[in-house]
Amino acid sequence: MKVYYNGSCNICNAEINHYKKTKSEISYVDISQIKDEHVANLSKDKLFRRMHVYHQGTLYSGSESFLIMWSQMKKWRLLSRILSLPLIRQVWFLIYELVAILLYWKNKSKV
Repeated sequence: MKVYYNGSCNICNAEINHYKKTKSEISYVDISQIKDEHVANLSKDKLFRRMHVYHQGTLYSGSESFLIMWSQMKKWRLLSRILSLPLIRQVWFLIYELVAILLYWKNKSKV
């Protein structure tokens, strides 16, 4: 699994650094430094607007990427299951989108 995140965003970077401390088989890619084949077809805006996860041949974006990533992390697995429940999943999507757009606007000058 590869997680693509915006390392030029202080909040995003801090969160990913927290996840890096957990024992998991996850590779983290700072898209502000590196772009690889799994995200090469995304525009710069789409790439920096949301977090992305490449897992088992599929690229996930946004709130879904967190659910996939957390499902592979022992301490976060329960949260992934809860946020995957039908009504909660829609609320999680809306919360993620709101936070993501605010962070994108805040960090757009760094992109």
